Amino acid sequence: MPRIFLILLVGALFVHASAVHAQTLESIRAAHHMECGTVASADDWNGEDVHGNLSALGAEVCRAVAVAIFGDADNLKIQVFPAEPEALNALKTGTIQLAIGISPSASTATHFGIAFGPPVFYDSQRFLVSKRSGITELAGLRDKLICALDMSPPERTLRDEMTARGIPYALQAHSEQGEMDAAVAVRRCAAGTAMESRLAQSRANFHAVTSDFVFLPERFGLDPVVPAYRYGDQKFGLLIEWTVSALIEAEALGITKDNVAAAAIREDMRAEQLLGHDFATAQAMGLAHNWAAKVIAATGNYGEIFQRTTGGPYHLDRGLNALWTQGGLMCPLPMR
Repeated sequence: MPRIFLILLVGALFVHASAVHAQTLESIRAAHHMECGTVASADDWNGEDVHGNLSALGAEVCRAVAVAIFGDADNLKIQVFPAEPEALNALKTGTIQLAIGISPSASTATHFGIAFGPPVFYDSQRFLVSKRSGITELAGLRDKLICALDMSPPERTLRDEMTARGIPYALQAHSEQGEMDAAVAVRRCAAGTAMESRLAQSRANFHAVTSDFVFLPERFGLDPVVPAYRYGDQKFGLLIEWTVSALIEAEALGITKDNVAAAAIREDMRAEQLLGHDFATAQAMGLAHNWAAKVIAATGNYGEIFQRTTGGPYHLDRGLNALWTQGGLMCPLPMR
């Protein structure tokens, strides 16, 4: 077979494969319907999910993407999955077009044939202690009993990090999340360690003694939570990327759900680019020129979403999820 024919054949096959996976946005529009999945993270650790329940945050990101596409969220259906594997399988089989609340990894990407969007939440491993303990830093846990889920990633990280810092401790390992929460709440151990979102969810369920527990300042590692979509669909991926960026940029500019209409007429280049005076981004993605304004009017900016779904319910400070201008990691792509 002539070499040139082989080259043309391989090229044609590549184009065909790319086209098969690049039709998500078109199929959503044709069906006038979008299926989005979020992850609830069951209370009992399953070996896959280390985060707390961020499904409410995920649902708002789903809404934002739907509004960007349709102008409203009337044609959106949100499915809540108990754990990441179920959401990823639904994405792989086409039951949903978008999943929010996924921990990105190379193995996950290759096994399920997916790509990842930008972080919508940054998680990290922390320590929860009682105020009455008087412990204010990691060194205060020397020779103390620490609760963790048995053989979980946080338990293994605890061992590695405390050894590296030369801080001896005793471990109380638990097989179930509820069991660990009870031990921390009644101060059977000096501290509980897990991902911050998981500990914050647990603390919120301590009810009368919720305010008695605080986080130590130290953090171990960084584990972002992201949207996921089928690999090869760059157009849909760009839409997700810029929708999340629009939510963050709106907060940076002080544009909220309540003032977005007034902000649309202010003389500010960045606000003009975000809210539709500059058509370039919208035209590049095939969206209405005021798509971002509609998104913000429907969901609010990122800060509003965070407080409504995560910060308020879990009594959680912004921390890593603050804007880059306020010491956090949330930063948008240029809206142009």
